[in-house]
Amino acid sequence: MRDPAYSLRGHYAGFVSRTIAFLIDRSIVLVLVAIITAVTSYLLQLVGLDVITCQVTPTFSGAACLSARTTLAVFVFAFAPLYTIIFWTLAGQTPGKYFLGLRVYRMDGKPLTLTRSVRRYVGYLLSFLAFGLGFIWIAIDDQRQGFHDIFANTCVVYSWDAFQNQRLINRLSLKINKSRFLQNPEAFYGSGMTEQDANYFTPDDVIAPHSLQDGAETGDSERSSEPQTGEGQPEA
Repeated sequence: MRDPAYSLRGHYAGFVSRTIAFLIDRSIVLVLVAIITAVTSYLLQLVGLDVITCQVTPTFSGAACLSARTTLAVFVFAFAPLYTIIFWTLAGQTPGKYFLGLRVYRMDGKPLTLTRSVRRYVGYLLSFLAFGLGFIWIAIDDQRQGFHDIFANTCVVYSWDAFQNQRLINRLSLKINKSRFLQNPEAFYGSGMTEQDANYFTPDDVIAPHSLQDGAETGDSERSSEPQTGEGQPEA
């Protein structure tokens, strides 16, 4: 079967999908930072160093306390940039973008290099410093570029056959209304749905809509009301 005509593969990703991907990534970062920090603090407590209650003094224990706190602080602030830049460089997408079917490319279609990834993350900071206008610009720009994309000359596109909301609307409508249109494959695929979607509905889920039923009943009554003529008998 042919693919739906309005597959979004290769199209520029919009503001909503990119925002959801961003929030997923931020959630992952927060969870990982919390877990790693808690485990590290627990391990340090096993050797007699409590990073929460220890005192920074000109002694060996005080220097160890300062070192542990500084290391944890650097880790907390550096984890998010490293997480983002490494995934952009190695995979072209963070886990959040992967879940939403998004991928980051340079405007010439090539993958991001380490330098380009760092430049794009710096653009992230510029977008934040502009009171978030750099992210809102995604919804305005024709190529869906934020300030960070413009600064790094990158774009975000759909990397799989994602479909617009019309597909979900079609499925819900067909399920609720129990439409007979499932029996018309051309109209079905023309609505952007696939054979897998068609198989989602069982025959028991399908009934004829009132318009078809009325038309069938009208046709039957008209045929029954027509005079029957015998074979070979001339008509008046």
